[in-house]
Amino acid sequence: MPYDRRHVLAQWGGTLPGGEIWSNSIRLAGDQTGNDAGVPTQGEIIAWLQGPAKDAVAAFHGRADTGIHAQAKLTFLKLNVVDINGHYIEQETHEYVYSPVVPGGSQSVLHPNQCTLVVSTCTAFERGPAHRGRFYLPLCAKALETATGAISGPEAMLVAVSAATFLSELHDQPGPDPIQADMHVVVMSSVNTGATNRIEAVEVGTVIDTQRRRRNAMTEVYQRAELP
Repeated sequence: MPYDRRHVLAQWGGTLPGGEIWSNSIRLAGDQTGNDAGVPTQGEIIAWLQGPAKDAVAAFHGRADTGIHAQAKLTFLKLNVVDINGHYIEQETHEYVYSPVVPGGSQSVLHPNQCTLVVSTCTAFERGPAHRGRFYLPLCAKALETATGAISGPEAMLVAVSAATFLSELHDQPGPDPIQADMHVVVMSSVNTGATNRIEAVEVGTVIDTQRRRRNAMTEVYQRAELP
Protein backbone atom coordinates (compact mmCIF):
# COMPACT_ATOMS: atom_id res chain seq x y z
CA MET A 1 0.00 0.00 0.00
CA PRO A 2 2.55 2.64 -1.11
CA TYR A 3 2.46 6.41 -1.12
CA ASP A 4 3.34 7.96 -4.45
CA ARG A 5 6.30 9.98 -3.12
CA ARG A 6 8.60 10.62 -0.20
CA HIS A 7 7.26 13.32 2.07
CA VAL A 8 7.40 14.93 5.52
CA LEU A 9 5.06 13.80 8.29
CA ALA A 10 4.35 16.45 10.93
CA GLN A 11 2.84 15.12 14.16
CA TRP A 12 1.98 17.15 17.24
CA GLY A 13 0.12 16.36 20.44
CA GLY A 14 0.06 16.31 24.20
CA THR A 15 -2.12 15.61 27.21
CA LEU A 16 -5.74 15.87 28.33
CA PRO A 17 -7.33 15.74 31.79
CA GLY A 18 -7.30 12.36 33.53
CA GLY A 19 -4.12 11.05 31.94
CA GLU A 20 -5.46 10.95 28.38
CA ILE A 21 -3.38 11.93 25.34
CA TRP A 22 -4.10 13.44 21.93
CA SER A 23 -2.26 13.91 18.64
CA ASN A 24 -2.75 15.38 15.17
CA SER A 25 -0.80 15.07 11.95
CA ILE A 26 -0.43 16.63 8.52
CA ARG A 27 1.78 15.70 5.58
CA LEU A 28 3.92 17.93 3.38
CA ALA A 29 5.20 16.98 -0.04
CA GLY A 30 6.67 18.40 -3.22
CA ASP A 31 5.60 17.95 -6.82
CA GLN A 32 8.02 15.14 -7.66
CA THR A 33 6.79 11.56 -7.33
CA GLY A 34 8.66 8.40 -6.37
CA ASN A 35 11.05 7.41 -3.62
CA ASP A 36 13.64 9.86 -4.91
CA ALA A 37 11.30 12.84 -4.51
CA GLY A 38 13.03 15.90 -3.14
CA VAL A 39 12.66 16.25 0.61
CA PRO A 40 14.42 18.34 3.26
CA THR A 41 17.83 17.27 4.48
CA GLN A 42 18.29 16.23 8.09
CA GLY A 43 19.78 19.63 8.91
CA GLU A 44 16.87 21.45 7.25
CA ILE A 45 14.37 19.32 9.17
CA ILE A 46 16.03 20.13 12.49
CA ALA A 47 16.23 23.87 11.74
CA TRP A 48 12.58 23.91 10.62
CA LEU A 49 11.46 21.88 13.65
CA GLN A 50 13.24 24.05 16.20
CA GLY A 51 12.20 27.34 14.60
CA PRO A 52 9.24 28.20 12.37
CA ALA A 53 7.39 24.88 12.66
CA LYS A 54 7.30 24.69 16.45
CA ASP A 55 6.25 28.34 16.60
CA ALA A 56 3.42 27.82 14.09
CA VAL A 57 2.05 24.81 15.96
CA ALA A 58 2.24 26.58 19.33
CA ALA A 59 0.52 29.68 17.96
CA PHE A 60 -2.30 27.63 16.46
CA HIS A 61 -2.82 25.58 19.62
CA GLY A 62 -2.77 28.61 21.91
CA ARG A 63 -4.86 30.94 19.76
CA ALA A 64 -8.24 31.74 21.33
CA ASP A 65 -10.01 31.51 17.96
CA THR A 66 -8.91 27.88 17.58
CA GLY A 67 -11.16 27.06 20.52
CA ILE A 68 -8.97 24.49 22.29
CA HIS A 69 -9.44 24.40 26.06
CA ALA A 70 -6.51 25.34 28.30
CA GLN A 71 -6.65 21.86 29.85
CA ALA A 72 -5.43 20.41 26.54
CA LYS A 73 -1.66 20.79 26.65
CA LEU A 74 0.67 20.80 23.66
CA THR A 75 3.83 18.91 24.62
CA PHE A 76 5.59 17.78 21.43
CA LEU A 77 6.08 18.23 17.70
CA LYS A 78 7.74 15.68 15.41
CA LEU A 79 8.94 16.17 11.84
CA ASN A 80 10.23 13.17 9.92
CA VAL A 81 10.74 12.16 6.30
CA VAL A 82 8.67 9.14 5.25
CA ASP A 83 9.35 6.87 2.27
CA ILE A 84 6.77 5.46 -0.14
CA ASN A 85 6.20 2.48 2.17
CA GLY A 86 5.29 4.73 5.09
CA HIS A 87 8.55 4.18 6.99
CA TYR A 88 10.89 6.81 8.46
CA ILE A 89 14.00 7.03 6.31
CA GLU A 90 16.20 7.91 9.30
CA GLN A 91 16.73 5.97 12.52
CA GLU A 92 16.48 9.11 14.63
CA THR A 93 13.10 10.66 15.35
CA HIS A 94 13.21 14.45 15.10
CA GLU A 95 11.13 15.77 18.00
CA TYR A 96 10.73 19.11 19.74
CA VAL A 97 9.50 18.98 23.35
CA TYR A 98 7.69 22.12 24.52
CA SER A 99 8.95 23.34 27.89
CA PRO A 100 6.88 24.80 29.33
CA VAL A 101 3.96 23.03 27.72
CA VAL A 102 1.51 25.16 25.72
CA PRO A 103 -2.10 25.30 26.97
CA GLY A 104 -5.04 25.77 24.66
CA GLY A 105 -6.19 29.36 24.31
CA SER A 106 -9.72 29.12 25.69
CA GLN A 107 -11.36 28.39 29.03
CA SER A 108 -14.96 29.02 27.94
CA VAL A 109 -16.49 25.54 28.29
CA LEU A 110 -14.90 22.30 29.46
CA HIS A 111 -16.49 19.50 27.46
CA PRO A 112 -15.56 15.80 27.94
CA ASN A 113 -12.19 14.69 26.55
CA GLN A 114 -13.77 12.97 23.57
CA CYS A 115 -15.47 16.15 22.32
CA THR A 116 -13.69 17.60 19.31
CA LEU A 117 -14.08 19.84 16.31
CA VAL A 118 -13.00 18.34 13.01
CA VAL A 119 -10.87 20.35 10.60
CA SER A 120 -11.47 19.00 7.10
CA THR A 121 -8.66 19.67 4.64
CA CYS A 122 -9.94 20.29 1.11
CA THR A 123 -8.19 19.96 -2.23
CA ALA A 124 -9.23 20.93 -5.76
CA PHE A 125 -10.96 17.55 -6.14
CA GLU A 126 -14.47 16.62 -5.00
CA ARG A 127 -13.91 12.86 -5.15
CA GLY A 128 -11.26 10.23 -5.70
CA PRO A 129 -8.13 9.28 -3.73
CA ALA A 130 -6.61 12.03 -1.55
CA HIS A 131 -9.43 14.48 -2.31
CA ARG A 132 -10.08 15.32 1.34
CA GLY A 133 -8.47 14.80 4.75
CA ARG A 134 -9.12 15.74 8.37
CA PHE A 135 -7.66 16.14 11.82
CA TYR A 136 -9.39 16.35 15.19
CA LEU A 137 -8.75 19.30 17.48
CA PRO A 138 -8.42 18.32 21.15
CA LEU A 139 -10.89 19.34 23.84
CA CYS A 140 -13.25 21.75 22.10
CA ALA A 141 -14.06 24.73 24.33
CA LYS A 142 -16.78 26.28 22.16
CA ALA A 143 -20.19 26.89 23.76
CA LEU A 144 -23.28 25.24 22.30
CA GLU A 145 -26.32 27.19 21.21
CA THR A 146 -29.41 26.14 23.16
CA ALA A 147 -31.67 26.08 20.11
CA THR A 148 -29.44 23.95 17.89
CA GLY A 149 -27.18 21.96 20.21
CA ALA A 150 -24.28 23.06 17.99
CA ILE A 151 -21.78 25.89 17.96
CA SER A 152 -22.61 28.99 15.94
CA GLY A 153 -21.54 29.51 12.34
CA PRO A 154 -19.34 32.49 13.23
CA GLU A 155 -17.55 30.42 15.90
CA ALA A 156 -16.89 27.64 13.38
CA MET A 157 -15.54 30.24 10.96
CA LEU A 158 -13.07 31.50 13.58
CA VAL A 159 -11.69 27.98 13.89
CA ALA A 160 -11.53 27.55 10.11
CA VAL A 161 -9.61 30.81 9.61
CA SER A 162 -7.22 29.89 12.42
CA ALA A 163 -6.59 26.46 10.89
CA ALA A 164 -6.09 27.90 7.40
CA THR A 165 -3.61 30.42 8.79
CA PHE A 166 -1.75 27.64 10.60
CA LEU A 167 -1.44 25.38 7.55
CA SER A 168 -0.20 28.29 5.47
CA GLU A 169 2.39 29.20 8.11
CA LEU A 170 3.51 25.59 8.42
CA HIS A 171 4.88 25.49 4.89
CA ASP A 172 5.17 29.13 3.83
CA GLN A 173 7.61 30.93 6.09
CA PRO A 174 8.79 34.46 5.23
CA GLY A 175 12.28 34.78 3.85
CA PRO A 176 14.33 31.80 2.68
CA ASP A 177 12.27 28.63 3.02
CA PRO A 178 13.84 26.32 5.64
CA ILE A 179 12.81 23.34 3.54
CA GLN A 180 12.09 23.54 -0.18
CA ALA A 181 10.04 26.08 -2.07
CA ASP A 182 7.90 23.37 -3.63
CA MET A 183 6.87 21.68 -0.36
CA HIS A 184 3.15 22.01 0.36
CA VAL A 185 0.63 20.78 2.92
CA VAL A 186 -1.14 17.92 1.20
CA VAL A 187 -3.70 15.15 1.49
CA MET A 188 -2.15 11.76 0.67
CA SER A 189 -3.62 8.35 -0.04
CA SER A 190 -1.80 5.02 -0.06
CA VAL A 191 -4.58 3.20 -1.93
CA ASN A 192 -3.46 1.37 -5.10
CA THR A 193 -0.53 3.37 -6.50
CA GLY A 194 -1.06 6.30 -4.12
CA ALA A 195 -2.16 9.88 -4.69
CA THR A 196 -1.18 13.33 -3.42
CA ASN A 197 -3.14 16.58 -3.70
CA ARG A 198 -2.36 20.02 -2.32
CA ILE A 199 -4.59 21.43 0.44
CA GLU A 200 -6.32 24.57 -0.79
CA ALA A 201 -8.90 25.25 1.93
CA VAL A 202 -10.29 23.97 5.20
CA GLU A 203 -13.83 23.45 6.47
CA VAL A 204 -15.09 23.29 10.07
CA GLY A 205 -18.65 22.23 10.87
CA THR A 206 -20.86 23.45 13.67
CA VAL A 207 -21.57 20.03 15.21
CA ILE A 208 -19.14 18.84 17.87
CA ASP A 209 -17.80 15.40 17.01
CA THR A 210 -16.38 12.66 19.24
CA GLN A 211 -13.17 10.67 19.19
CA ARG A 212 -13.50 7.74 21.57
CA ARG A 213 -9.81 6.98 21.88
CA ARG A 214 -9.36 10.23 23.82
CA ARG A 215 -11.22 8.77 26.78
CA ASN A 216 -9.80 5.27 27.15
CA ALA A 217 -7.34 5.88 29.99
CA MET A 218 -9.51 7.66 32.56
CA THR A 219 -10.47 5.60 35.58
CA GLU A 220 -14.22 5.55 36.01
CA VAL A 221 -15.48 5.34 39.60
CA TYR A 222 -19.01 4.01 39.95
CA GLN A 223 -21.33 5.15 42.71
CA ARG A 224 -23.88 2.59 43.81
CA ALA A 225 -27.26 3.25 45.40
CA GLU A 226 -29.47 0.48 46.75
CA LEU A 227 -33.18 0.60 46.14
CA PRO A 228 -35.02 1.60 49.32
